[in-house]
Amino acid sequence: MPVVQRSNTAAYVDPNGMPQLQASQQMVVPATRMPRADMCLVFPYKTSSTVRYGEGQQDMEEGYRGLTPPTESEKHKMDMWAQKRHAVITALSDCGLILMLYYSRDRDEIFVKISVEDRHLRQVAEMKRHKLELKEEYLSAFAEYKDDYTGQRELGYSDRIVVSHLYKAHLDNTDADAGQAYPRPNAIFRSTDRIQLITHIVTAADHNCAGIDVGQMLHDGDLRAFFPLHENRKLVDMDRDWFSCFVRGTEITKVRDYFGERIALYFLFLSHLISWLILPALFGTALDIACRFYGTPDNYAGLIVCCAVGLWYILFVHFWRRQQATHAVKWGTLSIGPTLEPTRPEFQGTSRINPVTGRIDRYYPWSQRVRAVLFSYSVLIVSIVGLLICIGYLFYLRRVFHKHGGRFYFMVLNAVLVEILNAVFTWVATKLTEWENHRAYSEHANHLLAKTIVFKFINCYISLYYIAFFKEHGHMFGEEMKCMYNKRTQQNDCLVDCGWQLSIFMINRLVMMNLIEMLTPYFKKVFAEKSEQYKVELHTGFFNPMTVMADMSGPEKQAKMQTFDVYEDMDEILLLYGYTVLFIVAAPWVPLIALISIVVECFLDQKKLILYYRRPTPQPAANNEPWDTAFDVFGFLAVLTNAALFIFSGHTFDKWMHSQKIMLFLCIEFSTILLRIFVSVMLPAIPRRVRLLQLQQDVMVHRHMDLGGEEDDHETRASAMRTTAQPPPYVFDKDQEDDDLW
Repeated sequence: MPVVQRSNTAAYVDPNGMPQLQASQQMVVPATRMPRADMCLVFPYKTSSTVRYGEGQQDMEEGYRGLTPPTESEKHKMDMWAQKRHAVITALSDCGLILMLYYSRDRDEIFVKISVEDRHLRQVAEMKRHKLELKEEYLSAFAEYKDDYTGQRELGYSDRIVVSHLYKAHLDNTDADAGQAYPRPNAIFRSTDRIQLITHIVTAADHNCAGIDVGQMLHDGDLRAFFPLHENRKLVDMDRDWFSCFVRGTEITKVRDYFGERIALYFLFLSHLISWLILPALFGTALDIACRFYGTPDNYAGLIVCCAVGLWYILFVHFWRRQQATHAVKWGTLSIGPTLEPTRPEFQGTSRINPVTGRIDRYYPWSQRVRAVLFSYSVLIVSIVGLLICIGYLFYLRRVFHKHGGRFYFMVLNAVLVEILNAVFTWVATKLTEWENHRAYSEHANHLLAKTIVFKFINCYISLYYIAFFKEHGHMFGEEMKCMYNKRTQQNDCLVDCGWQLSIFMINRLVMMNLIEMLTPYFKKVFAEKSEQYKVELHTGFFNPMTVMADMSGPEKQAKMQTFDVYEDMDEILLLYGYTVLFIVAAPWVPLIALISIVVECFLDQKKLILYYRRPTPQPAANNEPWDTAFDVFGFLAVLTNAALFIFSGHTFDKWMHSQKIMLFLCIEFSTILLRIFVSVMLPAIPRRVRLLQLQQDVMVHRHMDLGGEEDDHETRASAMRTTAQPPPYVFDKDQEDDDLW
């Protein structure tokens, strides 16, 4: 195992710098340019910006600013913060990290920017066995990083191995040495690689790592934040090419190299959905226009729509899995296995020795979680029952509105209430899932999805199901329910009624929900900055309008931002997908609105990521599960719903017997299932070329990195490894050992 050569921060520090930050922390001024900081830690320094704390010149300065002395409890808390902060900073410094410490603007927090030298990064990458991409001539395979080995002098350096030239240099037009013939050696590390390696140094309990339990410190309040820092030039570049990066997906590699595979797969899925919605949008809109002149949506053209929905759903989901497998093999995550996820800061448990790793971690027994899980799903059942009662009264209210000519206003009211109930239950489900106390982020997301998907499916689509299948032949509270009157057919038509309500839902999500989604993080950011500014002006003597107050630093601004969660956006896209495909027979033009909505969603999401959110910690991923399964289930339900809508709610088969309608429905469903099986067999979810490329990459890594390969390929491997070719062995005249024995 290589020995980590610790970096000396003093090499970048002027020895005649600022006075000490605390007893053992120094406020430094760089004399030479430090390596770029990739991560940032935010420690609490004072309980309030109005409290006096510190010694020496700092104490004199704060006394001049008129700060109040702390109470005994406040001083005790700040002293404890100082001790824990000193222990963390000492551990990070001993691990070879380069730290830059400075106060926040109102001096109640201490920011620690973390940098690392390239040689240290290489050593940690080799110890961690971090995989990096090789050059294109080596099939862009991903191999564990290995540092160059100079060899032994006693052997004439014949065992020398130099493999640094095998790794690909990642450069774009925002890099300082872009376009040069010989890029810097650190170009083999992408920005996400640096973040992952620094995070490993900070959190891992391995040799020469700090082993800091960041989650526990965040939970206890001893640490305010731990996040990667933004790179402004790359943000500007992606913002300029936002359509290619986030909508079309042609520059999705930029998103992956900056935000990681998890977020890149999210935008890649959106680009895939956009491309697959273009044809249904054009065809459905043209069909709807034709039906308005030549018939109604429930004529035999509806049969074409049903069959098209089944075929589209099968091919859309299946080809998405093939596309993400293709990108996963390019990104080196196709064969990624289960990894130990970081502990959520909200997780609570007792300290124990982990039986697997032998390290101290937090443990929460399943027996204690069972009660919380049972209570959560009991609340879910009660909420669904209450929702059904509310929907029943809402449908009765719908009849009252219809009598007084307020049909349109009720549809708008229904759409608004649906979104309000979604927001309320999301908050309730989040609290219940927090109470269940899940350790990993994936466990928390899966349990949250299991709760919200059932409630939101009923809340969002139950009114459409009622209008389509039950309204025409039902009574509620003594009132007879009737669908909208269609002047063209001169009869009540539930498909038209369902189509109008669906259009209100879609337009509401396109306009109101996207507006709220964009304005909410903006106002939160402005409110946080204004509150911070007002606090500084009020308590630190900067209330004079002639006094110029220093602006917050870049990391301090980022610390005030929100944390991006891809779960919320995927949940929104899933509901929009349901509106698009579940009742397309009633409104064939809905894919056009969905197409516009998703393009707007891509624009808003990239703006949030670039302007209003912290940079997320990159997470490797091979797929979008469990969302892929959720979209698959919604697609199959769409086939069932549209077939039933066309056969049982339309007027095309009014003269058919009920048994004949059921047989036609079953034929459509079994045909869809058989077609899905056929497509899965003929076109596997992981294409053959992807599996072949993966095997070829494994062979390439084994041949050039692991000293493997065939004998006749010795010269090629020797050239790739830059080893000294050995002379052929000498052939003796006879066996020397035979002479010794006889």
